[in-house]
Amino acid sequence: MARNAGWREPIAAVLRAVGVVLVVVGIALAYANRVVFDARAFAARSALALRDDRVATFVAERIADQAIARRPDIVAVRPVVVSAARTMVQSYAFGALFQGAAQRAHVLAFSKGTESVVLSLPDFAVLLNGAIAQLQPGVAERLPSSLGAQLGADVQNAMGTNLLRGLQAARRLRGFVLVTLLAGAICLAASVVVTRDRRRALLLAGLALAAAALVLFVLPGLLGVLATARIGDPALKLAARGVWVAFTARLETWAVALGGMGLVLAAAASSFAHRVEFDRALGRVWAWLRQAPARPAHELARAATILAAGTALALWPLRTTRLATVLAGATLVFEGVRSLFALIAPQLDEVASRAHEALDDARHGSRGHPGLRYALAALVVVAALGTGIAWFISSGAVPPLAAFVDRCNGAAELCDRPLDTVVFAGAHNAMSAADSPAWMFPNQEVGMGAQLRHGIRALLFDVHNGIPVSGRVKTVLADEAKMSATLEEALGKDGVEAAMRIRDRLVGPPEGPKRPYVCHGFCEIGSRPLDDVLREIRDFVVQHPGEVLLLVIEDHVPSADIAQAFTESGLLEFVYKGPAGPPWPTLRDLIAANERAVVMVENDRGNVPWIHEAYDVTEETPYHFGSPDEFSCRANRGGTGKSFFLMNHWIDTTPAPRPSNAAIVNQRDYLLDRVRRCEAERGKRPTLLAVDFALIGDVVGAAAVLNGIEAAPATGDER
Repeated sequence: MARNAGWREPIAAVLRAVGVVLVVVGIALAYANRVVFDARAFAARSALALRDDRVATFVAERIADQAIARRPDIVAVRPVVVSAARTMVQSYAFGALFQGAAQRAHVLAFSKGTESVVLSLPDFAVLLNGAIAQLQPGVAERLPSSLGAQLGADVQNAMGTNLLRGLQAARRLRGFVLVTLLAGAICLAASVVVTRDRRRALLLAGLALAAAALVLFVLPGLLGVLATARIGDPALKLAARGVWVAFTARLETWAVALGGMGLVLAAAASSFAHRVEFDRALGRVWAWLRQAPARPAHELARAATILAAGTALALWPLRTTRLATVLAGATLVFEGVRSLFALIAPQLDEVASRAHEALDDARHGSRGHPGLRYALAALVVVAALGTGIAWFISSGAVPPLAAFVDRCNGAAELCDRPLDTVVFAGAHNAMSAADSPAWMFPNQEVGMGAQLRHGIRALLFDVHNGIPVSGRVKTVLADEAKMSATLEEALGKDGVEAAMRIRDRLVGPPEGPKRPYVCHGFCEIGSRPLDDVLREIRDFVVQHPGEVLLLVIEDHVPSADIAQAFTESGLLEFVYKGPAGPPWPTLRDLIAANERAVVMVENDRGNVPWIHEAYDVTEETPYHFGSPDEFSCRANRGGTGKSFFLMNHWIDTTPAPRPSNAAIVNQRDYLLDRVRRCEAERGKRPTLLAVDFALIGDVVGAAAVLNGIEAAPATGDER
């Protein structure tokens, strides 16, 4: 028997070592799957790193350097630029922008296998200008308008090509997480089975896992120091360590979970030894630290251990203190679990005796059967390992990070509502603004960008083709007489005659090509290039990553021209490209996909898939009312049964709308009263409230009440 027992211990030791290694490798792969290899999680964690002061300072300095390189004259105000850039970098808007850039870089690095990582931030100039304008407006005007950022070289230096290659190779193993963890658990179980002293083997397996957990707890910090040691730029080194912490912080929790598994196994085994091994082990360690061993090799190990502990405490006091606290907690957990096992052991003996009496004959007696105790202990082991493995591969092991945008259109309550159940405050003839030079008969006080900043989330505007002539824009009319008659309904006879008088004075050669303009019937009485307006809307969308907009266009140009303007302005990047009609996505879905502008046209969507026919999905009220008494809720364009319900709510005094009328009908209670009447009459609540002079009265507040929330901030800011 002794001869046969000689091979058991070495094999058990090998199985134990292989099992621990496999478990640790499986845990590392599982963690990488959750944090590094998943594009969205990687992007979210990258953006989280911006909250680290070291990272924010580094990025702000680089942005300031790029701005000054493009416009050297602002070097005198560099501190202002850096301060504004740092504020911007830690803003929610920049976090959302950075997250999108990181996700695109991840796709290139892992899906396409490139060895170059470039974080392109083409829109950060919009945010930087806004941040600087709050500190020192004059400086913002001196920044280059086309400023863009690429942090490719810095990212490459921080990551290292070899590290990136290693991650790309490791990603190929991501499907083997469960196999690796189960193989490790099987090896650990086998290391217990092959030995004769299974209690001792179980104790050693548990202690080995606990030791591996200790290494896993301290290793990320050490690797972070080693990974950044070769970075020469001190600022980049600090930033890289900040990024490293953002990605590895959760690994400490995983180490504690692994240690808990090991402690349960060790405590189960130790309980059978009547509280011997753990106490003696602590005593031997303490004696070894206090007294110099006789052997030089042991003395060298003792000195190195003491030196390492002292160095860690001096260089990383907080982390070392945290580690000591974790170890103290682990000791208490071990002692508590072992005490529970010790209390249960006599009960197991009793159960074993009864089972033995029922299955065996009387001559074998009624002594407790130790096999049952080991069997039940084995069940505990299986339960501990199984629970741990299940947790490591579960979504709860790395909970999703808090979203950068936790409010949708100003309120968290709106995030999970489908688009067609949210009420939008809207501006009728939103392009027609009193603050635009030479605009006659305006319907709004300010332009569309300012309307958005005041809480308007639905813009209704007209688009016509025009040609610049003699300092104004001449509308391109295919059939002037027919078009004039059509526009008389919108502008009135006096408005059309005024437009035609101006039009007749526009003589001379064209000063530019034909292009789409936003204007009300005749561009001669006020206009702006469509792509300029869309660019202004895009700036707002970039600055406010939690806002969803409805754009309803009265189109008098080919849909291809509208699509081209969206492309040239850059707004196309943020346009909703899904199908029109229920079920509509929620606001959260639109924000997550960064498709936050829903585009509808009144006449012809053509072959552009993301442009939707407005009255295929929208029903409305009439829109010609001569006095408040004439307001009605009867069906007009779109009929009934559509997703959206447009309540046209203004007094028609063409050609010149009157702010005095808006002061009456735009009051919150007046709006709410009409909404409720229309809801009762049509069986559907209006979801789009379109008014003239949207800053007069409280259409934004009325929409907030109908949405069941407090009135949103006037600026529409996320924070």
